Amino acid sequence: MTIVRNKDLTAWNTFGLKVSCACFVEYGSVAELEELWKRNRDGLGLPETGGAGDGTAFPSPILHIGRGSNLLFTKDFPGTVFHSDIKFIEAGGESCGITAGETAGDRRTDVEVGAGVLWDDFCRWSAEQGLWGPENLSGIPGETGAAAVQNIGAYGVEAKDFIRMVKCFDYITGKVVAFRPSECRYGYRESMFKTSAKGRYVVTSVCFSLSSGPNPKLEYGNVRAAVDKALEDTGKSLTPALVRDVILSVRNSKLPDPAVIGSAGSFFKNPVVPRSDYERVASIARIGHSDDCQVPHFDTGSGFIKIPAAWLIEQCGLKGYRDGNAAVYERQPLVIVNLTGEASPEEILAVEKKVSDSVYSKFGIRLQPEVEHI
Repeated sequence: MTIVRNKDLTAWNTFGLKVSCACFVEYGSVAELEELWKRNRDGLGLPETGGAGDGTAFPSPILHIGRGSNLLFTKDFPGTVFHSDIKFIEAGGESCGITAGETAGDRRTDVEVGAGVLWDDFCRWSAEQGLWGPENLSGIPGETGAAAVQNIGAYGVEAKDFIRMVKCFDYITGKVVAFRPSECRYGYRESMFKTSAKGRYVVTSVCFSLSSGPNPKLEYGNVRAAVDKALEDTGKSLTPALVRDVILSVRNSKLPDPAVIGSAGSFFKNPVVPRSDYERVASIARIGHSDDCQVPHFDTGSGFIKIPAAWLIEQCGLKGYRDGNAAVYERQPLVIVNLTGEASPEEILAVEKKVSDSVYSKFGIRLQPEVEHI
């Protein structure tokens, strides 16, 4: 257990913003989290060196984070930041909730992963084991617990597609609970952990149901073409490891490495709009280009269309737009970056506003941030 007062959070947000919190607490087990909860409930807290309570509760509010890969700190955080360092990867059905009369299938393997495990470490482990599921999500920064909260997604796959159970600590009752995917109310970059139950549950581990038989998901964009080329070039067979390598190559060609250029990945959600709004966007695009201009889109059914936010932003001429130390990434307009490493929260917010206002002015669609503002 680690407790630090007035903690610098520069290394704890992938934007690399120079912000701090009043108190930072890192725990390595569910038992330690329970102890912290009891001490905070009783107003005891802990001194920086550990040991006996010092008679003060942890500063409020309390915020649980992963690696800060989907957060934008808009200022110094006045409360306590909790971080899970629960790290393990265990294959087997018992801890993942398989009961009598229920199987995960003859070619399925259930794997439980601690919330503090880096997501890409889990993706690498799965590929090395020959297990299918997370390979399309390789390279996404952050930790496994946050992946279940955010329902991360990329290249036609979302975390919910192979989550079997999410284990949590209930911060109201102090009990350990578990939720099936249907109970998590997953949606596009959404879950109950971000909405109706926000702040109540702390993810401690996630159980995944992975396929030991071939189960590639290659229909998104140019993924199949890239995989076919890799198969031809290398002479290798189709495996999770090969797909992972292709995905990493595609991601690296478009997205900045947060270790080099600070960002939170995709900043905006792709808007899902009524067909009438899509037709308006298409009409505006034809005016600016030609009558045969095609707006990229995906029909989600029920009269709604998903439009790539990156396309809308690029149509506004904002690819590479810069305001001070912050910018729209020159290779992928869906990403806002801390270009110089010296950007302030205000500069990131200014670029966000510029993008949002410009898209709304041109197309009448208000982009919603995927990144959580703190």
